[in-house]
Amino acid sequence: MAKKIKETPEDAPKKGRGRKIKTVEALIEDIAAKRKSLKSIFLSGDFISLRELESLFTKAMASEMGVNHTNFTAKFRTPVNFSLHEIHRLAHYIGIDPQLISKQADMEIASNKDLQVKLKKFKSVKDMKQYNSK
Repeated sequence: MAKKIKETPEDAPKKGRGRKIKTVEALIEDIAAKRKSLKSIFLSGDFISLRELESLFTKAMASEMGVNHTNFTAKFRTPVNFSLHEIHRLAHYIGIDPQLISKQADMEIASNKDLQVKLKKFKSVKDMKQYNSK
C-alpha cells in the first residue's frame, strides 16, 4: 500500500469562498451600463416583450429605485400589473419617455386573448348578496 502524501496549504488548489463581491465603483459602472442598455432598447424598439428586459434589471437597480426586485421584475412578465406610478418611475430612472413603456405594456395586454377575456368579465349586481334584500 502506498503512503498518502499530505498536501501543504501552498500546494492545495484555491477554493471559491462564496459569491463574488463587486466594488462600489464596479457596481456603479454595471448599473450605468444596464440603464444605458435599457434606454437604447426602448428607444430602438428592438424587443418583442417586456419579459426580455427582465434580466437587465438587477437587484442593485431595484434598490436604487426603492422597489422590491422580485415584485418589480414579475411585472415585466405580466405588464398588466404595472401601475402608472411604476411606469413613470422606471421611465425616469432609465431616462426615457414614460409613453414608450406604456405603449409596449398596452400592446402586450391587448394581444393577450386570455387576459382580454378576464378583463371584460364582470359580476352582475343580481348575484351579489348585499344588493339582494328579501
